[in-house]
Amino acid sequence: MSGEDLLGAALTTALLSLSLCLTRGASAATPADAEVVLVRDGVATAAIVLPPEPTGNERLAATELQTHLQMISGAELPILADAEEAIGVRILIGGAAPRSLADAIRPGGTDPASFRLVVRPGTVAMVGLFDQGTLFAAYELLEQLGVRWFIPGDLGTVIPKARTVAAALQDTIQRPAFAARILDPISETEWKRRLRLGGLSPGAHGFPFAPDPQTRPELFAHENGRPTGQLRVSSPEVLRQVIAACRAALAPKPGTKPKGLEEGVWEHLPCAYGRDPASQYISMGPNDGAGFGSDPWDADDMDPLNGRLSVTDRYIRFYNLVLEDLQRDYPKVGIAFFCYSNYMRPPVREKPNPRILPVFAPIDVCRFHSIDNPRCWERHSYLDWVVDRWRSLGVEMVYRGYLFNLADPGMPISMIRQVRTEIPYYHRKGMIAWTQEIHPMWAYHAPALYLAAKMLWNPDLDVDATLDEYFTKLYGPAATAMRAHFDCLEEAYYRADCHAGNVFDMPHILTPPVMAELSATLRQAEQAVPAGSVQARRVHLTRLGFDFGQVQLAMMAAVNAHDFVEAHRLLTRLNNEIIPRGLENRPPALVTDYGATTTFMARFWEPLVKQGYERVTGGNEVVAKLPDTWMVMLESSGAGEGLGLEQPEVDSSSWMPLRTYSRSWSSQGLRYYKGDAWYRTSAVVDEQYRGRKVRLWLGGVDDQAAAWLNGQPLPVITRGEAPIGVPWEFDATDAVAFGKPNVVVVKVTNGRLELQEIGTGGLTGPAMLWAAAAP
Repeated sequence: MSGEDLLGAALTTALLSLSLCLTRGASAATPADAEVVLVRDGVATAAIVLPPEPTGNERLAATELQTHLQMISGAELPILADAEEAIGVRILIGGAAPRSLADAIRPGGTDPASFRLVVRPGTVAMVGLFDQGTLFAAYELLEQLGVRWFIPGDLGTVIPKARTVAAALQDTIQRPAFAARILDPISETEWKRRLRLGGLSPGAHGFPFAPDPQTRPELFAHENGRPTGQLRVSSPEVLRQVIAACRAALAPKPGTKPKGLEEGVWEHLPCAYGRDPASQYISMGPNDGAGFGSDPWDADDMDPLNGRLSVTDRYIRFYNLVLEDLQRDYPKVGIAFFCYSNYMRPPVREKPNPRILPVFAPIDVCRFHSIDNPRCWERHSYLDWVVDRWRSLGVEMVYRGYLFNLADPGMPISMIRQVRTEIPYYHRKGMIAWTQEIHPMWAYHAPALYLAAKMLWNPDLDVDATLDEYFTKLYGPAATAMRAHFDCLEEAYYRADCHAGNVFDMPHILTPPVMAELSATLRQAEQAVPAGSVQARRVHLTRLGFDFGQVQLAMMAAVNAHDFVEAHRLLTRLNNEIIPRGLENRPPALVTDYGATTTFMARFWEPLVKQGYERVTGGNEVVAKLPDTWMVMLESSGAGEGLGLEQPEVDSSSWMPLRTYSRSWSSQGLRYYKGDAWYRTSAVVDEQYRGRKVRLWLGGVDDQAAAWLNGQPLPVITRGEAPIGVPWEFDATDAVAFGKPNVVVVKVTNGRLELQEIGTGGLTGPAMLWAAAAP
């Protein structure tokens, strides 16, 4: 069996064992006579011993020890295959050590990452139940010797220098707090391995039965009389086919196709979580997105975050029925599902089978704040209630969070507080595994990611001491200034009265005073370290992120001022100068993986800025800059046109004033509103534009728009994309009244589930009337 197979089997067993608590043996500092010397005065006094047929991880453990000990002392320890050839201290790797050493690990569980590190006079032994644990034992010893991997690559590696190297006498057993410790995606696999990340990630979108909605519409949920992309799980046929597919995956003889299984299903078997068919989680769930319609299995429970019916009861009933069948032959089989979107809330009527594993993914919840922040009711109160309610139903849970800010190309945000408070919190709540979706912007995410990796192994870590070591060892004489830099950033987000997680509200968090303090502390750090030094390069990593944020904020300010020429200049600078420098750095200062900085810029800002620029250059002219604040009527029943709200003579003095581009809906008390919002303002169009085509341009709409000018409906020229991205545009030529005020009315419908977590709605960008160049 390969190391990967062993890892999967052991992780599954660990998940089922209910024994995932951290155990830490004695490894405290000891006096000199309680040490084993590995290198003395630059000369090796130990040899590394591998078993006759080492695994890949055992070879890697030996190589990592040899390489790092040489970097510390200059001495190269030999790697041998025969312990009898060793002179001096023998460092026994994995199978080279007595098998009985691993027995002491097993009573605490069979997690493949667990290990035992024994240092006795003349012998060092590192063993795991599996070879991953052996490798992690090697990393534990190196960390005890002072080696640190704060940031991926050479830039973040700290190696102490010592002519004599000694390991403390000890008998240490460690096992991770979480069976899976995943920060994804991080492309630097070496860093992940050295920080002891890894494990399998349960949960999936989609079911193992995938019929065609065009040929089998009766098997799908319906909305407006049409099938959606979501299976109708209350259908007996869907239940039968999913059970058949699961039994195929669990069959003792893989490859055996169960009788009655529809063609095409065999190729879409569920992702089984584990290796042992007797103790297996099968991952399944709804497709990502909307389209749930209604179902008699639903309970009368609304999700307050997205304003939609919670469909959790529907799926829990379905999973219960699947497991009722499967557990007759496989009593330990379970189902893992993403506890997500409008199936995140606990069921109201259904009692889940204890082998149902919710993979808790609170995507719609505020990302600016940590769970201990009383300013944020969503994380501080609502999430706590949701988790407690699920746990009261007798199920285990996995946490799948989001340690990044959505719709954000890379603004300064560090999320240290989220890590230090939420990992211990969810461990106390009994989460058995942890997987976190991230966008690794190392300029500002580095401290939080390092801290997360360490705390996923040990949630009881002394966080302040760990951060002190991080800043001191990484930045040297710039440590105080860099710590002040990140403390300033953390405090700005902690006290922010902005929720959800959109980039629109960041100017109200990264205010001019905050940016001035960040700039000052960064300059202090740069002045404290010698030019060209490794500490200077580490400070420069954050400089790259700060410069990006500063220019991005300036571009947003220019957009909001309708200064599209300046905004275009700044966008060009971002794309041609700032972003390439950030991406070329190692590790990259900005995001390079899924959701890359360039992708975010292209999706969320380039259409807006480029369209604005085109409409004020080349002979095109702004006719009227529409204001930030409009008068707004909220109308959730869809009856606004029947009421005549688009008519120019309507008195809007009783409507509410609502800002558009300078504040999000969330920051104006409309975080959870779903429905129509009727916007009204007026603008004078000068006589000089008579005879030219006049357009109404809306820089941002979330998510659908209709427009009237002086009571006339305006034809749509370009349909936009919510919440920011492609602007909306309407032909206003035939409706303009020249030389006098024109009443502009825009109805914005906010109702889709897309990007609910950023807290936007209505008009989200600047708007204007513009005239095309004269023919």
